[in-house]
Amino acid sequence: MKWFYHDHKDFESAVYKCRVACDIADWSLVQDVFAEMASNYKNHVRIEEDVLFPAYDAHPGASSGPTASLEADHEQILHLMDHIAQGLAENDRESLAENFSLLYRILRNHHEKEEEIFLPMASGALYSNKDAILAEMHSLAAKGD
Repeated sequence: MKWFYHDHKDFESAVYKCRVACDIADWSLVQDVFAEMASNYKNHVRIEEDVLFPAYDAHPGASSGPTASLEADHEQILHLMDHIAQGLAENDRESLAENFSLLYRILRNHHEKEEEIFLPMASGALYSNKDAILAEMHSLAAKGD
């Protein structure tokens, strides 16, 4: 599951690039980087919510609290991303820069929660089914959007 960490860093980097591109009003760069990141992020969330979280929740003794919290984060992040996408049409530099900064902070907090709490806990709980879970995750990732 180390590729989750790689994805997280890529998302954070992309949002940072968008924030910097807002400062110089490079709307083409913002559009391109944000569109790719948003698509990849939605696929990442789908893998977590359709495969990883249900597998963890089905594990004996698992509490749905951690996955419910992470899903709430996803909803907040996706909502903010939709808001940013709408704002891109207006090229409102100040508003977009502020929203990219907010998205960056929310992503960092969310990724920290996943990496430091959930993934270590899930790795231990799901180790015996790791091959089947990884195969399902890779299959879903291959399908893309």
